[in-house]
Amino acid sequence: MNDRTNNEKIFIFAEKKANRFNMNCLVIMAILAVVAIILNQIGVFTQDKFTMIISMVEMIVVSLIPFGIYLVHDKILKKERTILEFPFFKYLIIAVAYHGIIDTCMIFSFHVTLLLVIPLLFAAQYRNKKSTFIVLLVITALIVPIIVYGRFFFGIYDANLLKPLTKAEAEIAQNRLDIATPKRMLEIFAHYVIPEMLCIAAIDFIAVSITKRTSEMIQLQIALNDKVNAEITKKSDMQKNVIEDLADIIESRDIETGEHIKRTKKYVTILVEEMKKNDKYRDILNDKYCDNIINAAPLHDIGKIVVSDLILCKPGKLTDEEFDKMKIHTTKGGEIIKNILNDLGDEEFLNVAYDVATFHHEKWNGRGYPQNLTEENIPLPARIMAIADVFDALVAERVYKKPMPVDDAINIIIKDSGTHFDPNIVEIFKTVTDKFITASKEKI
Repeated sequence: MNDRTNNEKIFIFAEKKANRFNMNCLVIMAILAVVAIILNQIGVFTQDKFTMIISMVEMIVVSLIPFGIYLVHDKILKKERTILEFPFFKYLIIAVAYHGIIDTCMIFSFHVTLLLVIPLLFAAQYRNKKSTFIVLLVITALIVPIIVYGRFFFGIYDANLLKPLTKAEAEIAQNRLDIATPKRMLEIFAHYVIPEMLCIAAIDFIAVSITKRTSEMIQLQIALNDKVNAEITKKSDMQKNVIEDLADIIESRDIETGEHIKRTKKYVTILVEEMKKNDKYRDILNDKYCDNIINAAPLHDIGKIVVSDLILCKPGKLTDEEFDKMKIHTTKGGEIIKNILNDLGDEEFLNVAYDVATFHHEKWNGRGYPQNLTEENIPLPARIMAIADVFDALVAERVYKKPMPVDDAINIIIKDSGTHFDPNIVEIFKTVTDKFITASKEKI
């Protein structure tokens, strides 16, 4: 169902573009009608001036109908859905094109009946429907003889059709009837009607071929897009499974750390979602980047699997030597991530996960570890992770300490703004402390 919906959206988008182009062509036709009136007035054309003006003004008005509807619906009423997307609009455009060309054919020489291919070419820009082209071809095949014979009996003098008559003689209807012998009618059909119908039929065939090829290309593009999306989904699922497996490994090693990584993911999510609304980060934190940060959060302590249980589970304060050994979980975490996630093919996620694991203990003032990075030299994902990590470390119970009251933990984060933490992110943290409090009370 979703595939059909997506396919339909692509075709609607393509037809919307075609409607806009064809509508603009009709506007050009209206402009050309104005030019035709002017040329006729100065003698370039030699048609009856009153007939020319009436016919061309009618053509101008009708040709501008789609554009007028578009202006009222989209620009004045400002409807949510553009008129260009409505299925009926393309048929209106084709009908208007037929009207304008028939007007032109009736005013000028029968030779311009070849302009009847224009509505067919308009239709060629829409999705492939042979039935539509068959109908248009039948309509055109009927209109061609009507125009040719109509000009013979009722139209403006045309030397090609009324060879035995002068212009003055042709103005008398009886004279036209007198030369309308079966032989003359057959000659007109053979020499004028059939050639033009064959030309239009040939162009109709080309138009059908064009639309068929275009539709096939769109279908191919859709198939390729579906294939790419399937690959992305597959890699995303693999990535998710790897993250979950690694998290399970950490939790099986140390339940306390396992619960910690689940809670910190919630805190990171709260911060990232709020930061997206901030002007400073709106352009940086696109949806993909945000997802990468959130999904990488559970891996920030992956390096602890190489730390001795004696250090990891020690109930008291660590010695300087023990703390130095604990510090290696950052660099080891980055190495593990690169070794395990490198083959997943998602370099953006790999880089974010590496930064989170390696640099989440860096401090804004440069006194963190492992590289003593300062301020914005610390990758943004790590700066976000730092706040979530410290907040949970403060409010959660550990083997070596009791949980700190949430309000005290919040005050510590705020107090360490500009020293431990990025002051800009702390300002955003202040606006979501209630969400942090709620998340800290939720059961894992």
